[in-house]
Amino acid sequence: MKRIWIERLTAIFSSLLFTFFILELFIRVAYTALPVSLQVLLRDVQRAPWTAERILPESIWYDHNAYQLVPKPNVDNEFHYPDPRVGFHVSTKNWLDPNSNVGFRVPNIDWEPTWPIDAIVVGDSFTFCYVEYDDCWVRQLETEHGLNMVNLGLVATGSASKANVLNTFGLPYQPKFVIWQWYGNDFNDDYGMLSKYGELAPEETADSTPVSELESQPVSEWLHRNSAVYHFAATILSRSLNGQDLEKYTRFIDPYFATTDDFSFSYGQPYILESFDLDLERNQIGRDQTFQIVADVNIRLQTEPNTPPLVIVLIPTKEEVYAQWTADQLGDSLATLQEGRAAMLQFCTEQAILCFDSTDVLTVAAKSGQQLYYTNDSHINAAGNQILSTAVHQFLQENSLIPTP
Repeated sequence: MKRIWIERLTAIFSSLLFTFFILELFIRVAYTALPVSLQVLLRDVQRAPWTAERILPESIWYDHNAYQLVPKPNVDNEFHYPDPRVGFHVSTKNWLDPNSNVGFRVPNIDWEPTWPIDAIVVGDSFTFCYVEYDDCWVRQLETEHGLNMVNLGLVATGSASKANVLNTFGLPYQPKFVIWQWYGNDFNDDYGMLSKYGELAPEETADSTPVSELESQPVSEWLHRNSAVYHFAATILSRSLNGQDLEKYTRFIDPYFATTDDFSFSYGQPYILESFDLDLERNQIGRDQTFQIVADVNIRLQTEPNTPPLVIVLIPTKEEVYAQWTADQLGDSLATLQEGRAAMLQFCTEQAILCFDSTDVLTVAAKSGQQLYYTNDSHINAAGNQILSTAVHQFLQENSLIPTP
């Protein structure tokens, strides 16, 4: 009888072990087909215990107290995923300060600026561009329109960070004008910078709970790095025991999906809806901070030797550009997304700052059947960048910032 039980337990253990290894293999082979929330959770697990290679390449981005999320310098044509849904080749360089630990996107590692510089561009991921760099709207202002550009866009940055980047790495180039790209979460980002490094007390979040003792043990750390199954199960259990939900992994996931005659897309990301909402006090504080920062930058530019004018380029959300397909589902939330842009346009008028809202030109293109944003991501694709580049170039000509042929 004892032998029978040993054989049964051995069979059960062997089956569980076999299932465990099959799951580990399946997760790695089918990673790109997994729900995005799982991809985010598992992206840093190693492909195998005998290699340091991760399921997705190790991130080149890190948090900086002055510039927010910045890439490392001297990245040479590496393929990276700032988000599991979008990947592209990246080269970075800091030509102005080769000793800096902050890099900026360039066509290749040997890039040198072409003098004189027409424009410096500061912005977030829409300026860093979630496409191959030759498809980036900033790059196309060079290659298709003949302007000498310096791209200082970063993946995640608000107005405070943009001002810091401009002052430290932009103005020494002595540009003829400055392009400042704005997106609706800038207000939220500025509140975040102010609460983290300024005078505001940071908001309490579930993620402020200390890491569990289990995760701090050597064996557990090894399993977190090497076992996708263990990392998933232990993370869920740890967050549950610590009173945390999974919002960290789901807030960037679109809950809705639409199909047109020409393309399909997801939309309604909780993070977008929340970070744009001007009914929230933190976004109101961030808006006021943004206005003050941009006004100060505009004054500073007027004191520069060549007094380069400031041009603000507003980027809308896919929900706004695809409004004819999103309005019924989003309801009043769609108007909420538009409030920030309206506030920026009014601010530009009051401050006499040149401001280009790209919403109309993108909306017209979308209505003609062009897919301008990624299906499952909030960023403009290559086609969207192409249209934006042409529209910005035309705006610069119309306002006599560059010659008209």
